[in-house]
Amino acid sequence: MVRKALYIPILLVFSIFISACSPPVQEVISSSTDNVDSAILDNLDVEKIYSNVKELSKEPRIAGTDSEKNAANFITSQLETFGYAVESQPFEFDHYIFPKLVELTIDGIEQSFSPEPFQYSVSGNVTGTLINVNNGLTSDYEDIDVKGKIAVASISDIYFEEMVLNAAEAGAVGVIINFADGLPNTGWSLGKHHDDFIPTIALSPGEGKSLLNLIRDNESVTGTITIEGADIEKHESQNIIVTKPSKTSNDEIVVVGAHYDSVETSPGASDNASGTAVLLEIARVLESVSTDKELRFLFFGAEELGLFGSEKYVDEMTKSEIKRTDAMLNMDMVGSVDAGPLTMFTVDGFSNTVTDTAKTIKKIPLEFTDRSDHKPFHNAGIDAALFSYFPSEEWYHSPQDTIDQISKDRLDEVASLVTASVLKLSTNNYHE
Repeated sequence: MVRKALYIPILLVFSIFISACSPPVQEVISSSTDNVDSAILDNLDVEKIYSNVKELSKEPRIAGTDSEKNAANFITSQLETFGYAVESQPFEFDHYIFPKLVELTIDGIEQSFSPEPFQYSVSGNVTGTLINVNNGLTSDYEDIDVKGKIAVASISDIYFEEMVLNAAEAGAVGVIINFADGLPNTGWSLGKHHDDFIPTIALSPGEGKSLLNLIRDNESVTGTITIEGADIEKHESQNIIVTKPSKTSNDEIVVVGAHYDSVETSPGASDNASGTAVLLEIARVLESVSTDKELRFLFFGAEELGLFGSEKYVDEMTKSEIKRTDAMLNMDMVGSVDAGPLTMFTVDGFSNTVTDTAKTIKKIPLEFTDRSDHKPFHNAGIDAALFSYFPSEEWYHSPQDTIDQISKDRLDEVASLVTASVLKLSTNNYHE
């Protein structure tokens, strides 16, 4: 899950304040959900959660590969052991083949650069005058002519694909994105393939600053971007679906979800074996609990490559199912010992049924992001929220995302909060 860097300093201070002022989630649950049978929450076993994180994070779970399929089989086996009938929902998605060659050369300059491609960068060989377009916003192009030129944009609070599409619409032939201090120069994505993308590369903060200085100090700087070997292939993944019927004739639905794939460079203990393992434990505990609304436990494939699994699921929902779905709770990166405090996210940053319910249990910050599997549900008009620890850890999307970095206390906190929230959302007697 990709985060917006601009908001990290402010949110970190605010979130730490909130966290420091809030009692442990177990204490809050016992006092604010009096109608919830405490035995249900007591039945949550953090050792089982931790064990499943360890099992799932033995290797990267790259979408469309045997490793992702192995994870799907493990999840299915666990759910069947709990007594559920499990459905597999296969789907195809665009798999990006990373380029074999990525180069940036500057005419008349001996300095070498080490550019990185974004996932979904397109192949091409383009030459043009380098133009500083600040943050690559639409407004940044109002008084700048970039037709046939290469736009140099510095990272801000808009998404990478938006930066690229803004440049393409303005007539640029290529894009160089300069990263801000403290951000990595690998493992970032343009979201998914778009026919209007132009060759795009990323530079580290140091190289980006050097390039901007060249543009500033010279009347004209010409550069060439070369990307060779980038391609798109069709691969297959699958969602894993469990439907738990309600005890009444009530046909409303509460969805709980998490993605189980990881990026190629990481075993993905935090991202997102943690959310997957917590969801497995919630499903185990609630299997014998009667609710007034139908519960659906969804394990999404191919999230890291563009929310393909959750988009497939929502696309296949009938109009009736969408109308009947009251809430969607999504868990992504919920175990890191080094991340910031527990935070809720909605796509628009506004509260909804999910966040209002969770806040009756524990007061935690509300922010916005559309970079996880709650987004397609929101777009369909369903109240949806993401639960995640934020700001994310420094080793996010790296080989260091291992079981050693996982906190049992944090797994327990999320499991308790989300379980209590699901009970309040799905059982009439639990509403206050």
